[in-house]
Amino acid sequence: MLLAMLTAAAFGLFATTATMWLFRTGGTSHLAAARLEGLRGDRHQQERQESAAEAALRRRTNVELYGVRVVSSNIAARWSTDLEQAGLTLNAKEYLIFRMTAGLFLVALGLLISPIPLLALLAFPAGFFLVGVWVQRRITSRRQKLEAQLIELLQMVASGLRAGFGFIQAMESSAAQMPDPISSEIRRTLRDIAVGSTVERALDALNKRVGSSDFDIAITAIMIQRTVGGNLAEILDSVSHTMRERERIRGEIRTLTSQQRLTGYVIGGIPPGLLGVFMLMSPEFMTPLFTDPIGQLFLAVGATLEVIGFLVIRKIVNIEV
Repeated sequence: MLLAMLTAAAFGLFATTATMWLFRTGGTSHLAAARLEGLRGDRHQQERQESAAEAALRRRTNVELYGVRVVSSNIAARWSTDLEQAGLTLNAKEYLIFRMTAGLFLVALGLLISPIPLLALLAFPAGFFLVGVWVQRRITSRRQKLEAQLIELLQMVASGLRAGFGFIQAMESSAAQMPDPISSEIRRTLRDIAVGSTVERALDALNKRVGSSDFDIAITAIMIQRTVGGNLAEILDSVSHTMRERERIRGEIRTLTSQQRLTGYVIGGIPPGLLGVFMLMSPEFMTPLFTDPIGQLFLAVGATLEVIGFLVIRKIVNIEV
C-alpha cells in the first residue's frame, strides 16, 4: 500500500512539473508575428501566407491526453523533426507515450531490485530522458550513414549527367541503385517534385530533414548552379572530392582519439557502477547518502562533477573537420 502511494505521488509530482514547464515554453504567438510581418508591405505576401500556414500547423501539433494539452506545439514540432531525422514513424503523441512507458518500466524494475523506494521512483525521469538520448544517438548514426552514402550518390549523379541524363533522371537512376537510408530520402524528394513541388523546395526540404552540413554544401552547390548556370557534373565531382577528403580526415581523427574516448567512457562509468555494487552489497551502509542531508549534498556534488568531467573529455576529443 505504501509502495503504491509513493509511486502515485511521484508520478503526480513529475506530471505536474512537466506540465507547468511545457505550458511555460509554448507561449510564442506565431499568428501575431505573421500579422506584424504583414505591415511591412505587399512584397512579403508569400512569406506571410507561409508563416500563417506554419502557425496553424504548429497549433494542430499540440499533444493532448484526455483533452488536456501536455506538450506544447514548439516541443511537439521539435520532437517530430527529431523522429523524422531518426527515421522513426512515430508521431509526437506516440513518442510521449513511449517515453512515459519507458520511465514506468524502470520504476517497476527499480522497485523490484532496489531496497530504497525513493531511489526506484527516481528511475522515471531517468527512463523518460534515456529514450530522448537514444533518439539523438539514432539521429547521429543515421546522419553519418547518409553522409557516407552522399559521396557515392554525387558521383553517380555526375556520371548520369555526363551520359546525357537530366538532373531528375540522374537522381532517379542513382536512388534505384543506392541502399537505405539515402535511397528512401531521394525517393521522397522525387515524389515531392512529382506532385508539384519545385526542385529548389524539394531539395530544401531534404536538407531540413537530414540536418547535415555535407548535404547543405551539396544542395547549396546544386541551387547555385541552377541559378547562375555551369557544368553541374564538374561541380558535383568537386564537392564529392572535398567530402571524400573530409571523411578520410575524420577517420584518422577517430582512430587517433579512440583511446581517449574509451578513457572518458570508463571514467564516467566507474562511479555509478561502484554505487550500484555497494547498494547491492551493503544497502544499510549506502542509505545515509540518500536520507541524510549531507549525504544528499555529496551525491549532488559528485553527480555534477561527474557530468562536467565527462562533457569536458568529450569536448576535447570531439574535433570538427
